Amino acid sequence: MRLVRGGARPLPFVFLLAAARIAGAQEPARNAGTQERLVPFFPDAIPAAIRAETDGAAALETVRELGRYHRVQGSPGYAAAAEHIRAKAAAAGLADAAIERLPADGKTRYAHFLSYLGWDPRSGVLEEVSPTPQTIASFDALPVALADYSQDADVTAELVDVGKGASARDYEGRDVRGRIVLADGDLPTVHRLACEERGAAGFLSDYPNQATPWSGEDEDQIRWGHLSPYQTANRFAFMVSKRQAKELRARLSGGEKIKLRARVQAKMVPASFDVVVATIPGTDPAPSSGEVVLTAHLCHESAGANDNASGSAAILEVARALSAAIRRGALPTPARTIRFLWLPEISGSQAYLARHPEIVTRLVAGVHMDMVGGLLSTTHGTFHLSRTAESLPHVVNAIAQAWFDQVVRASARYAEGRGDAATGLVFAPGSRDAFLGDVRPLELGSDHEVFEAAGFGVPMVYFHDYPDVTIHTNKDVPENLDATKLGRVAYMGAGIAYTLAALPETEQDRMYDLAFADATVRVARAPMAGDQGLAMREAVMASIAELESVARLWPSTTDAVEEETAQLRAELEPAPRPADPRVPVRNPEIRGPLDVYYFDYLKERLVDPSKTVLAKREDGALLAYEALNFADGKRSISEIRDALSGRYASVPLAAVAEYFEMLARAGAVRLP
Repeated sequence: MRLVRGGARPLPFVFLLAAARIAGAQEPARNAGTQERLVPFFPDAIPAAIRAETDGAAALETVRELGRYHRVQGSPGYAAAAEHIRAKAAAAGLADAAIERLPADGKTRYAHFLSYLGWDPRSGVLEEVSPTPQTIASFDALPVALADYSQDADVTAELVDVGKGASARDYEGRDVRGRIVLADGDLPTVHRLACEERGAAGFLSDYPNQATPWSGEDEDQIRWGHLSPYQTANRFAFMVSKRQAKELRARLSGGEKIKLRARVQAKMVPASFDVVVATIPGTDPAPSSGEVVLTAHLCHESAGANDNASGSAAILEVARALSAAIRRGALPTPARTIRFLWLPEISGSQAYLARHPEIVTRLVAGVHMDMVGGLLSTTHGTFHLSRTAESLPHVVNAIAQAWFDQVVRASARYAEGRGDAATGLVFAPGSRDAFLGDVRPLELGSDHEVFEAAGFGVPMVYFHDYPDVTIHTNKDVPENLDATKLGRVAYMGAGIAYTLAALPETEQDRMYDLAFADATVRVARAPMAGDQGLAMREAVMASIAELESVARLWPSTTDAVEEETAQLRAELEPAPRPADPRVPVRNPEIRGPLDVYYFDYLKERLVDPSKTVLAKREDGALLAYEALNFADGKRSISEIRDALSGRYASVPLAAVAEYFEMLARAGAVRLP
């Protein structure tokens, strides 16, 4: 790479040539007076066929149906929702739709992840006995009112306020034995301190288990709460709103003695992680041809409309639309199989992938959807398309960008009064607004973390709304969702999946050009990073990997990819001698992320990562996740540090070394 030690760093020459070639290739079409394609790698008949079968209103109706189930992992409500999705997938033409049940018994391990128990809730009522008899919370009326993994109780006791209740100091001078506690700390910690260590009968909580900007402004939201699914001696917790908690605290501080009665019928029981699986079979049955995957987590509280009935409904709509278009001959049957997975969030993904290594090896790339239908006016969340992890550069990013851009252009034209509802991707009775969203680097927070983690390594783009002020509350309801947005998201997902699965040989050169254009943008932006030389080098390395992904998917491009990646490698300066040459070797039992829903591998090994330099950074969780992903048994600690600094943000070598030394103490990696 032609770099100098100081000053401006030019783009590698091969990228300049590629940009000129791409621009030149497009010129004849413009000169001939033909219109630009909707997406650059398909004739317009393909996106038109997908649009003709996509129905945002149908997706919204599925959201309403799923919202009737309290879909806690390993519960009867989740099982019923899984059967509902299975039946709808079968009715949509996916004949192999089935439910795979993987043990959730507190004993079975999926790689390093220890499964936990399920939960069978029947009823729960919290009443004030005196001085003002009234019902405070009811599971039957509002399932989110009873914290997950609460168990049988029939207790009449005095209420005691312990503030946060998350440290021993909160209990000083307070006798909570046999009483019901009011606390707003995290639920497992409060349970341990109040119930297990001090004998409280149970507690009330307004703890916000997931807060987003401005979500705390609504004091009438009731948060979804969870006790530990590993603690078989759980008692109970009821969830109350911030307003209810304030009023109870004010009464207690005013000298009132409040007596409550809590009645709960619920048990923690051996259950299963139920995964709904369906496919659109490809024409090439060879395992080497690969599969495309679309995923959404099916679990969460009732109604759990945006989180995540929306994603579950959207990938069902992808399946239905593609299947219908293929059946009627509007789309050719794809060469690659398209696999659809509806899973318990993160734990279900971990269990399924660990149980099916033969499927993992076939998954070429995919789309994950989690919270994709919210109306901006009510949820205050906009749509984000997150690219794959920087440890997995892939052409799926360029494909996703192309379909996203098409939706943005089409929706803007219609919002400005040009075109009709069909071309504007408007779905009655949804909104007619322009599509508001962006494309951004990797963000964590859902099942794509599992798929992309080392040991699995499946490149995934991630669709999600953020922030959503209703997340994990009783106010995440279908009325906050938009049929048009759901339809547009399903259209994008279907387009990305179909491109990966069915791109014909006649279009493969266009895909190569698209990937090279994406790589060119990556390299062009590199000089804006703090360490320009390192950022440029890593941008080129990532670009090489992205181009190689094109050749893996479409072998007809192999010669062109090899020629131009060879030129890129030739322009790279030799890497500096590593200051820390130790090569971390990942424990083969570690497949997937270390933190899997309620399970934390490091805490199980009695290792506390909170004291490390990485943990204290705002971006520390992302850097730690990717550090382990970059540990491929070939990169040294210095090279991992360079990858993190060049592709994300500058990080000291000492911080990366400290993190891997901690992982070595925990048995996650081996260091020489």
